[in-house]
Amino acid sequence: TIAGLIFISCSEDSNSPEEYYKLTMSVLGEGSYDVFPVKDEYKDGESVTITATADTGWRFKKWEGSISTNYNPLQLTMDGNKSVRAVFVVPFEPVMTGKWTGVEYNVTFNVTQTSIFDSTLTGTLVLTLNNGSTLQYSVTGYNRPPAVLMNCDRPGYYQITYAGWWADNTHIDGELIEAGYHYACDLVKATDSPLPKEGKSLNPKRIVE
Repeated sequence: TIAGLIFISCSEDSNSPEEYYKLTMSVLGEGSYDVFPVKDEYKDGESVTITATADTGWRFKKWEGSISTNYNPLQLTMDGNKSVRAVFVVPFEPVMTGKWTGVEYNVTFNVTQTSIFDSTLTGTLVLTLNNGSTLQYSVTGYNRPPAVLMNCDRPGYYQITYAGWWADNTHIDGELIEAGYHYACDLVKATDSPLPKEGKSLNPKRIVE
C-alpha cells in the first residue's frame, strides 16, 4: 500500500463581502458641517473629509465622539461605525464701558470668558476721573446669563462689586457697589466681540436689592 500525502492550500475567499460602515454626525452650538463624499455607508478603509463652519459670532472648537481633535477639515478613516460631533463655542471677550452715576468716574471693563461653556470671567476694571487720572482694579467673576457678577480688587482701596443682568444682547444693566453704597452703572458693548445669544431670550431680573 502506498500512502499519499494530500496538501490543502487555504486562502481567503476573494469573493467574501466587503465591510461597510455608517457615519453619524451631530452639532453642539451654532454651526454646520460638510461631509465629502456623502454616502449612506462607506467601505472599510475609505477616507472621508469633514469640514466645520461656524455661524456668525461663534467659532469651531473641536470634534468629539469617535475622534477627539481640533483639526479642521478632518480626515477620517472609516474602519468602523463612527459618531462625530462638531463643537462650536462663543467667546466672551468684550470691552464693556459704562457711566457710574453719582460720582465723577467713567467705567471701563476689559473682561474675558474663554468660551460659552466656561462662565469664569477675568480682566480689569478701570475708573477714569474727569482730570484724566485712573484707578485700575483686577476683576474676577462669572457670566451666567442673565446674571453677571464681577469682583474688583485694588490693594488699599475698597473692593468694588459689579452685579448686573442682561437687558439684551449688547447691553447689561446693573450696579457698582462700594463700601455698602450702590451706584447705577449700565454697561454697553464697545467692540464687535460677540456676546452670548442667551441674553436675547432670557427675562432680565434685578439681582441686587
